[in-house]
Amino acid sequence: MAEPGPSRQRQADLALAGIRAARPAEAAVLTELALAAKAHWGYPASFMARCRPALTIDAAMIRDRLFRLAENAAGEILGFYGFEPDPDGIGLSHLFVRPEVIGGGIGRALWQDAVAEARRAGHGCLIIIGDPHAAGFYRRMGALPAGAVPSEVEPARALPLFRLRLDRTSLDRGPGD
Repeated sequence: MAEPGPSRQRQADLALAGIRAARPAEAAVLTELALAAKAHWGYPASFMARCRPALTIDAAMIRDRLFRLAENAAGEILGFYGFEPDPDGIGLSHLFVRPEVIGGGIGRALWQDAVAEARRAGHGCLIIIGDPHAAGFYRRMGALPAGAVPSEVEPARALPLFRLRLDRTSLDRGPGD
């Protein structure tokens, strides 16, 4: 009989130990994590190859902008996010979680950290251009749909746009509160 799920040890290996600033030397690892997370949604290899330039993180990006990552007790990276300048606030340029921990709270922890960091920096709005598969996550986190924008990889493909006003306590309230 097959084991019903991850072993307790494997669950512990995937548990969040903390969130910290990314280091420039971790750029390649973050790039591979972003590509693996995107591929999780079943995109064909040809599409993923076209996504590589848009998902590539380099050391200069990490030096110039805020990138933070979640890791387990062994120091393994479970997910990360990054910011980019946006004239209407601050853009969430990346938020990716290792496929095997999707649904385990890592994305929510990174989101909460990103919102706190954006507020701490004095931004009034967090702008998110998300993958269509992540739209439900952003709605659950309190971000409001704000239209769509063309994909930089496939301009005919529309990506959902979300905004989260940072001058209210959206993290402390659930839907319908």
